[in-house]
Amino acid sequence: MPPVHTLDAASAATAPVTGFLRGVERRAALLAELQCGDPELGDRALETAIQTFAQTCDAGDETGWPLLFWSTLLQAPALNAEAVAPFWDGDFAPLARLDFGPRAVLLLRVVAGLDDALAAEVFGVEAGEFKQALQGSLPQREDGSLDGEAWLAMNDEARYRLVNLPADRAAGIARLRDAALAAALAEADPKPAARAVVGLPLAKPRWLGKLWTGIGLG
Repeated sequence: MPPVHTLDAASAATAPVTGFLRGVERRAALLAELQCGDPELGDRALETAIQTFAQTCDAGDETGWPLLFWSTLLQAPALNAEAVAPFWDGDFAPLARLDFGPRAVLLLRVVAGLDDALAAEVFGVEAGEFKQALQGSLPQREDGSLDGEAWLAMNDEARYRLVNLPADRAAGIARLRDAALAAALAEADPKPAARAVVGLPLAKPRWLGKLWTGIGLG
């Protein structure tokens, strides 16, 4: 067992990470749920992503955390493959027509709230490519034209769900985060100075290449 003072230092080091996660966890939980169409699968993907993020983020470069976090989350197998019996209702029903690649593109804007530049970095593509993919992912009418009303309704529904998250759901997400951080801390190297910090490359990773190819622009 690592010395107590080492665990104390590691616990202190997770405080900024915890603060960051508290700021994104609601969006991440909703994105994961909508990406795979199943809240339980989404939560499992989120818990794994939080643990991986906590173990790999560079404490000295918080500016790189959003890119690492959202990339790590989308790396979950359940989020970059078609789910079994997925379900979307209400204003999110247009997500059903999208494959997992275009759906991720749309949700990075609607739920995660990423701008074109950061979202493009998540996919390892140029901002122009992301804009093109986003345009193709927007809700459409039967004649193929943009359904502006459905697009606005989807954005409004996302905002509503994020702001009006039920207390039990918010508590569940917090417990999920705490469990993932505890697991990351338990697996931490007892000699942090010798531990290499590993981050995702900015070049398009293999798994995102698969996801992006599914969009038809890769």
